[in-house]
Amino acid sequence: MPVAILIPTYHRANKIAQVTLNALDSTDHANVYFIVEPDDHESISAVVGTVGANLILNRRKANYAGAINTGVIDTDEPYVFAGADDLNFHQGWFEAAVALMKKPVEVVGTNDLGNPSVMLGDHATHYLVSRNYATQGVADRDGIMLHEGYDHNWCDTEFIRTARWRGKFAPCLKSKVEHMHFAWGKARMDETYVKGISNEGIDSRLFQERSELWTTQ
Repeated sequence: MPVAILIPTYHRANKIAQVTLNALDSTDHANVYFIVEPDDHESISAVVGTVGANLILNRRKANYAGAINTGVIDTDEPYVFAGADDLNFHQGWFEAAVALMKKPVEVVGTNDLGNPSVMLGDHATHYLVSRNYATQGVADRDGIMLHEGYDHNWCDTEFIRTARWRGKFAPCLKSKVEHMHFAWGKARMDETYVKGISNEGIDSRLFQERSELWTTQ
């Protein structure tokens, strides 16, 4: 039961070897894929030079959702995991999460050990998804997992809210995939974080505009 761990990355070549080793060490079922923008030559070289890391060039919109959607298209494992390059995979995370993957559940949220809503089981920032559901994640469009209209933020919230509305989501707090994020004091601010938060207000308004998709019949 292999899982495609999809990791969009942007200008963080120094993180690629570490997160690859960590992901592969955390479970025997992982295949690690970095989705890289075509002009990020340093990251491309780092992925090519790292044992166990697989390279995918993003062919869709140059944002997190576009990279994840490209990764879904280019892999075929029965499960996909929406990851990031600032994660710490704890031992047994996959085994704990996949144990909950029984109909109707097709999305299992992991515990990022930072976000209060995640730790209450109400949300997930990173999640295990069945291959079938990975092309059905957006309420108003078939064939993709995440809505690409967001610059960076809120695409995960839309995905989880939609899955919950459909009765497809379950949290798994025993599945620990720690988010080593600056917001939780676990990383330093860098240009990638700055880029990610720069349009948060625009993304928030788009989320509110689209919210009727998963709140009405």
